[in-house]
Amino acid sequence: MAHNKVMTLHNKVMTLVVVSITICCFFNLLCAEEARGVSHLERNSAIARLKRMEASIKAVQSGRTQTRLGGAVAPVIRLPKTHVVNIGIGTPPKNFQGQVDTGSDLIWLQCDLFNRSNWYYPPPFYPEHSSTYRRVPCSSSLCSALANSTCASDCQYSHIYSESWSTQEELSFETFTMADTTGAAHFFGGIAFGCSHVVQEDVLEEANGVLGLGRGQLSLISQIGESKFSYCLPFEYNGSPFQDTDSFSTPLLFGSAAEFNGIGVQSTMVINNTVLPKLNSYYYLSVEGISLGNVSLNISRGMFDIQANGSGGFIIDSGIHFTVLPHAAFTAVASVLDSVLGLPRANDSKHGLSVCYSSPYYDYVPDLNMTFHMLGADYVVEGKHNFVQYMESGPTKIGNLLCLAMLDMDEASVAGVPAVLGSFQQQDYHILYDNANQRLSFTPTRCSSLSMSPNPSYLQSKAPIPILGSHVLLPVLLLYFVAFSLTL
Repeated sequence: MAHNKVMTLHNKVMTLVVVSITICCFFNLLCAEEARGVSHLERNSAIARLKRMEASIKAVQSGRTQTRLGGAVAPVIRLPKTHVVNIGIGTPPKNFQGQVDTGSDLIWLQCDLFNRSNWYYPPPFYPEHSSTYRRVPCSSSLCSALANSTCASDCQYSHIYSESWSTQEELSFETFTMADTTGAAHFFGGIAFGCSHVVQEDVLEEANGVLGLGRGQLSLISQIGESKFSYCLPFEYNGSPFQDTDSFSTPLLFGSAAEFNGIGVQSTMVINNTVLPKLNSYYYLSVEGISLGNVSLNISRGMFDIQANGSGGFIIDSGIHFTVLPHAAFTAVASVLDSVLGLPRANDSKHGLSVCYSSPYYDYVPDLNMTFHMLGADYVVEGKHNFVQYMESGPTKIGNLLCLAMLDMDEASVAGVPAVLGSFQQQDYHILYDNANQRLSFTPTRCSSLSMSPNPSYLQSKAPIPILGSHVLLPVLLLYFVAFSLTL
């Protein structure tokens, strides 16, 4: 009898082990599949951002000094869907992992745990844990720089995410920490940032905040008193698993440390929106045309110009993953691809990209460059940065789904927003923003050669690893259910 009980217990334990391994492998597979390419969530994130941009433009249409450094540096990490930077915030400094965003000014981060169903990012910022946190008073010029600020005693503002959704946030002062060129910690006191209490999933997917690097008064570059910064976004290998964020990052450089020169460096002017000057936080570029391989696209001259009412134009924005083109330019690209590739179109409802092709080859990415002809420079995007690929497998087919890594502006149902050179097409380019001279310089670079540690010694918390995400939480709940069932 005792022997039978032991065998029964043994069988239950073995069953639990087998089920545990099966469930974990299953969810790891799902997680790996999700990491292999873009999803509807990523496409929807870009559309939501365009709608926020549209709302800001419509709002404009209707109506502190820091000591300069020899240079400063912070590590940039590539996550599956975005690039984030590690900066210390507060006293003592805690890790703030913010999305690198040249398309906005405001620095803001999550200040509590509300409305975060998939906890993939670092913990939120807790002001009560810092000795240097203080709120921005109504008398501050920084408060009046916000488009939707209100004041009773402290500065609050409404952050517009879409025409129908916004949040109330607090503008605050805090100490930010980066390294100088020797690697020693340097503290920037009195940096204004937004403390957010409600954030939608499509706004922050893999970060706990946004590091605004635009040209406005509230951006980090303006507040630390520097006029130059540069970054080099490492190539996102299609189909690769999550990169080890504990061992690899590239530098975000400020001041004189950001400068570079040499063979292959090109420069173009950053132009102003003279009709709507409040939109000059964007980095507008003068784009005169686009070529795909040796074929010039048949698009109207002036398609990327700023229009008479201040809408349109062309900007570079690291906060949007894929390049966004007006419908006429997008369809012109697709038409040339149809002719040059000679591959059948594929209907792709799974990944959210509208121009896809079926290929019999698993690892085929066309060596087809796209050139953006700018004022005084040609920005050449290699073929590997113009496409994403997915493995198609099943009982009757094994092959490759090849999709254009760009979005049609009409898909977002927005009007008046500028075209965007997104971060996917910025990979493996060293890009320098020179605000004093209104100039953008760039050169092709193997960004991995500029690697640095993602965890500076002055940070108390390391770069995060995925915790309590759906790929972890669901298996744990299922294991609990299985274990409970085996006790019955």
